[in-house]
Amino acid sequence: MWVILDSLRGDRTSIGGHNRGTTPTLREIGEEANGFAGMCFSHAIWSQPSVASMLTGTVPSTHGSGSHNEKLPNQIPTVAERLSENGYRTIAVSSNPYFSEATGMHRGFDKFEFLSGSTLVREAGLGNFLSFLSALRTFSGGFEFDKRKHSPDFLLNEIIKSRLREGSRGDIPFFLVAHYNGAHHPYFPSPKYRGSFETDLQIPSENCAQRVFELSSDIYSGIAEGRFDDDDTKAMIRNMYDAQVTQVDALVSNLLSSLEQIGIAEDTIVVITSDHGDLLGEMGLFSHKLALHDALIKVPIAVRGSDFIAEARGDLIQHTDVMQTILTELGIETSGMQGYNLDENVRGMAVAQRGEETYQKTMSEIREYDANFDHDHVLPGFVTALRTKTWKYVSSGQDANLYRLPDENTNVSDQYSNVAKRFKHHMSKWHDEYGDTVLSNKQAGFDQEAKDLLADLGYIQS
Repeated sequence: MWVILDSLRGDRTSIGGHNRGTTPTLREIGEEANGFAGMCFSHAIWSQPSVASMLTGTVPSTHGSGSHNEKLPNQIPTVAERLSENGYRTIAVSSNPYFSEATGMHRGFDKFEFLSGSTLVREAGLGNFLSFLSALRTFSGGFEFDKRKHSPDFLLNEIIKSRLREGSRGDIPFFLVAHYNGAHHPYFPSPKYRGSFETDLQIPSENCAQRVFELSSDIYSGIAEGRFDDDDTKAMIRNMYDAQVTQVDALVSNLLSSLEQIGIAEDTIVVITSDHGDLLGEMGLFSHKLALHDALIKVPIAVRGSDFIAEARGDLIQHTDVMQTILTELGIETSGMQGYNLDENVRGMAVAQRGEETYQKTMSEIREYDANFDHDHVLPGFVTALRTKTWKYVSSGQDANLYRLPDENTNVSDQYSNVAKRFKHHMSKWHDEYGDTVLSNKQAGFDQEAKDLLADLGYIQS
C-alpha cells in the first residue's frame, strides 16, 4: 500500500526534527522492528511529475509528465503494469486530478477511481457521508459553507478502507495507491486541530485559521506583493500548516488501524510519503512554486513491513529508490527503472527537476500583479538540482547557482568556484545518462469538475 499525502514537507514532521509533535504515527512506524522513518527527496516540486516518478521509477526528464508531456508516455511501463503482469490485483484511489486517467496515470490499475465532489460523496455512500457530517469538526472545516475549507480526506479514507477489504480477499496479492489531499493549501485545519499549537499564537486560533485561509488562497498576488516576507505572517501560516499536518497524521493512524481490523497488517508493506512539500514564506515564496528548495523536495517517508527498506543505508533516499527496492524484494523485474536498490547501494546525490512550462506558467500568473517580478534564486527554463549532504547545485544549462546547505539564500558559486566546476561536470554526466526524453503527443483531458478542483487548489484560474 503506497499512500501519498499531498504537500507534506519533511521538516514540519516529528521524523524531520520538528519541535512540534505533528506526526506521532509516522514516528511510531520508524520505531517498529521492521519499520523505517526518515527523509526522502522527491524528484519534482508538484504532484504530476512527482507521482509519475513514483509510479514509473523514472526521473522527470525521462517521463516528462507535467512538463513537455501532458500525459504519461505509453512507452514507459508503470509499476502497476509490472505488478499486474505478475498476478497482483491493482487498485488506485485519488482526489488529485493530476493523478488520474486524464494524465495517463491510470495505466495498469484494475480499478482506478478519481474521486471529487459529487463522485466522492456518491462512492462513499450514505452511511459514510453521515459519519463525515459527524466528523466535520474533527477532519474537516467545521460548519462552513465555503467548499474550499473542507477536506475530502475523511471520505476518501473510508473508501480506501473499503477497497482494502475488497482487495485483500482471497490469495491474490494486491497493490493499492492512495492519494490524499493531505496538507495542500488553502490551509484551514479542522476546529479540533487548529488550536494544537495555539500557545504560540498572538491571536485566537479561529481568527488565525481564517486569516491563513485567505492568505493561502491568494498565492500569486501574495508573492508579487511580498506578503509572505512578513515574519508575523509566516508564523501564522506555519502554525496552521502544522495543525493541518497533525490532522492528516491522525487520519493515517485511523487507516493503519483498519489494516489490523481487516487482518492484513502483518502481510502488507506500507509506504507513507508525500509528493512534495510547501514553501511557507522562504525566499518570499509560498506553496509549491518555482524553486527546487529543500522545503519542497525534502519530504517524510515511513515504511512498514519491508526488510530491504528497514536495512537501507545513507541519508539521500528518493522515491524511485524506495519503489525499485520494494519491487526487487518482491521479485519483480525493474529493468528501465532509474532508482537505486537501497539494500545494496548508497546514493551519493539526490536529483530533482522543475520543468520550463511550470516556470513560465507561474511567472505569468505572478506578473499579472507585478510585471517586473523576478527572483535571484529562481532560474528560468528546465532546471535540475543535484543535492549532496553539504551542497546543492541548481542548473538550467545556461545559468547555475551553488548553495552550501542548509543556507539556500546565498549563491556561493563565486566563493567556491572549484566546487561549482565539479558539480557542472557531474551534471553533464548525469544528463548524458538520464537526460533522454520520451515524448507523448497526447493531451490531458480534464472534465469540468476536475478543472474546478484545480482552480480551488490554485493550479489554474477559474
